[in-house]
Amino acid sequence: MTAMMKRRGRFRSPGRSHDRSCRPRGRTNRCAASLLFPVAFLLAFSLRAAPGPGAVPGGTLPAWREGELDIHHINTGRGEAQLLILPDGSSVLVDMSGRTNEQAPFSLPTRPDASRAPGEWVARYVGRVLPGKAKGLDYAVVSHFHGDHMGTIDADSPVSAKGYRLSGITQVAESVPIARVIDRGWPGYDYPAPLRGTTMDNYRRFLDWQVRNRGMKVERFEPGRKDQIVPVHDAEAYPGFEIRNLYANGVLWTGEGGTVRALFPSAERMAGQGAPGENKLSIAFRVRYGGFDYYTGGDLSSVDEETAFGPAAWKNVEPEVARACGPVDAMKANHHGSWDANSIPFLAALQPRVIVIATRADGHPAVNAYKRMTSQAAWPGQRDIFITHLSDATAKTTYGVSAAASTQGHVVIRVEKGGAHYRVFVLDDGDEAMKIKAVSGPYASR
Repeated sequence: MTAMMKRRGRFRSPGRSHDRSCRPRGRTNRCAASLLFPVAFLLAFSLRAAPGPGAVPGGTLPAWREGELDIHHINTGRGEAQLLILPDGSSVLVDMSGRTNEQAPFSLPTRPDASRAPGEWVARYVGRVLPGKAKGLDYAVVSHFHGDHMGTIDADSPVSAKGYRLSGITQVAESVPIARVIDRGWPGYDYPAPLRGTTMDNYRRFLDWQVRNRGMKVERFEPGRKDQIVPVHDAEAYPGFEIRNLYANGVLWTGEGGTVRALFPSAERMAGQGAPGENKLSIAFRVRYGGFDYYTGGDLSSVDEETAFGPAAWKNVEPEVARACGPVDAMKANHHGSWDANSIPFLAALQPRVIVIATRADGHPAVNAYKRMTSQAAWPGQRDIFITHLSDATAKTTYGVSAAASTQGHVVIRVEKGGAHYRVFVLDDGDEAMKIKAVSGPYASR
């Protein structure tokens, strides 16, 4: 702990001059006082950073406490889902998992098991950890329109009495009310071309029913803003907290005020070089709480065949987003740690201490992506990597991946009140008991 605090410039050990001055003067013993100070300091540090009773391997994850920031990376094996519980108890669910085909090539098994659909497992997890006063989710953010993030609809998807099928977000909403949905396309869903298909058509029917019958609010994500996703219960109590919208649809925050700039060219030029794929349109934002910063960006990517071998360099959006974001303490890896994401310029700009890779298939993380994440040439310093599920095939082919901080389970980042320190909890995803497998930290925020 002392070395870490020295690195952060928050603790200086007393020099020898203190020793020479420790002489009794009347009834005051300055030596005793100087010896007591470090003890009191360390006691205050340990109390401030205390994770709560039972927060040890083998115990159950303690409930969120007011003033803390929780970031749950929920592992179903079938896609991504992140639940944020903000310091005032407001909640944000980012993506909802959702692929159901267990026989799809290279896919991971559903966790805890295949007795329920991924969206139902996510809903049950959310219900366990939301604060007791919560009436549901305050926000649901769909990072982009792929089934492993919003819920794939197929012929086997159950039908709700409300007239739409259930998977991902629609299944979560069956048991957990959602007050507000934010996505990249509302209301037209026509950029860069009209979005159609079974999954999208079902999603639009869901939104329409929820707006008309439940009063759900729906918004398009607006890059540059820091007032779109905010604490809804007691924002004034936590002035050091904000969620900054970084990017979506080729529009990037400049880093100054609320101004943005376009990364993509005109429609004519885009048409000639091929429209960007859905991944490159993903929503990205930064969470800031005191000294702590966290990045999440859906399936954003840097490299693909078009940008590597063709003229469409404007599709290389990932590094631009990272430079706008700036260094962070923790991040969710882009695109499940796939080969085309988490480039060296991207990682060098973020310089994370903690990386969470939410996997859903063999090859997550990819050999080259994991090498970049662990490279001291990319950026110096320590980093811990947490993988929600590492398949046997990936473990055998990705050199050095066995050294990751964890390779199986839900990953929970818990930031203490005020944001100065944080811990990472790995939870057993084989059942719903919320048992702690491992604890890392405390880490000092930047």
